[in-house]
Amino acid sequence: MLFDPEEGIYVFEVIVGYRTNGVTRFSSPILVQADDEEEAEEKVLEYLSDMDLEGKFWVEEISEPFKIKEYEQHLKEEDIAPYPLLSELTEEDFMELLSE
Repeated sequence: MLFDPEEGIYVFEVIVGYRTNGVTRFSSPILVQADDEEEAEEKVLEYLSDMDLEGKFWVEEISEPFKIKEYEQHLKEEDIAPYPLLSELTEEDFMELLSE
């Protein structure tokens, strides 16, 4: 199993916004596990704070919740790799993700 049910019962695809050189840009989707949308946003903001990035990035968009098993089934059926899990991203990984 890709996801840990103890981290949250749902999977959310989150897009983070940021400004560089006066232009607003957006990350590719990042996966966050949480019990609801509010908790997902809190986890992203806490991550940004822990990485000393708060104020430089914001939560632009959060998807509707996906049940873990349904999301994993979708990945399997479509034979696609999952987006990165926020909980597994180092600051370096996060910054690299933004440059893609």
